[in-house]
Amino acid sequence: MAWLSLEFRVSGADVEVLSDALFAVGALSVDVTDADQGSHEERAIYLEPGEDILLSWGRNSVVGLFDRQAYSDHILSALASAVHPLKLPEPVEYRIDDQDWVRLTQQQFEPIQITQRLQISPSWSAVKDGSDVNIILDPGLAFGTGSHPTTQLCLEWLEHHITTGKTVIDYGCGSGILAIAAKKFGAGDVVAVDIDEDAIQSTCYNAKRNKTAVEVISAIENVNIKADIVVANILPSPLTVLAPLLAQLVKPGGQIVLSGILVDQGPDLMSLYGQWFEMDTYKVMDEWVCLQGNKLGS
Repeated sequence: MAWLSLEFRVSGADVEVLSDALFAVGALSVDVTDADQGSHEERAIYLEPGEDILLSWGRNSVVGLFDRQAYSDHILSALASAVHPLKLPEPVEYRIDDQDWVRLTQQQFEPIQITQRLQISPSWSAVKDGSDVNIILDPGLAFGTGSHPTTQLCLEWLEHHITTGKTVIDYGCGSGILAIAAKKFGAGDVVAVDIDEDAIQSTCYNAKRNKTAVEVISAIENVNIKADIVVANILPSPLTVLAPLLAQLVKPGGQIVLSGILVDQGPDLMSLYGQWFEMDTYKVMDEWVCLQGNKLGS
């Protein structure tokens, strides 16, 4: 089986009209990407919870996918009427042959060597030799496969700071990767917390698959435990709201690790958490920063 694909290059102002029109004339799916992706003109978009969703970039590639029996001439004629008075650019037309899409997707996720000691591997890939600690983790609904800089920064921090018996809270656990890693590095009690039910289920599943004893609880419940280390790889907005709670969860003399933060967002969070911790920068990777802090007054 094959599909017909039509790609249009349009400005951000025209994305929504064209996308709606493509669906109206029979598109099976519509994909919108940055037309400048991979070039020096590429522009990343980062959104915080509650912000309006930005549906486009400055220059956009809008791709409509159609059944193989569709005729491009008919589609373009119907589109011209649907988007009038917008003048459509000439599309790039190509056919997509059927493939083993599961295998193709899996090929995008190879083992990731985080450090010399730590490797993250999908279940369908053979584990590479030479790593003391291997975490089996498949891409899923919850954030955290080990590929993102924010996750890698936290994993590096945990490897270098976990000592036997340390208690750890992973707040906003996502897939559970940080909680599982902490346990494998020798932590004592490890608690994973998240407000999202998919994340809770993912963490439970991944902890069991990796044979690690991790307690998983919902953030909706009253989290009243304390730990030697609290790690939170989320976003600046929830980190700001949760600051008093996260500070309370750290034992006297304990440490906090904050990630999910762009470099220019770091100073505000360091100032906020400076009420409870002696804060500094652990490390920067790409445009992301990981912050660390030692609790004051202990």
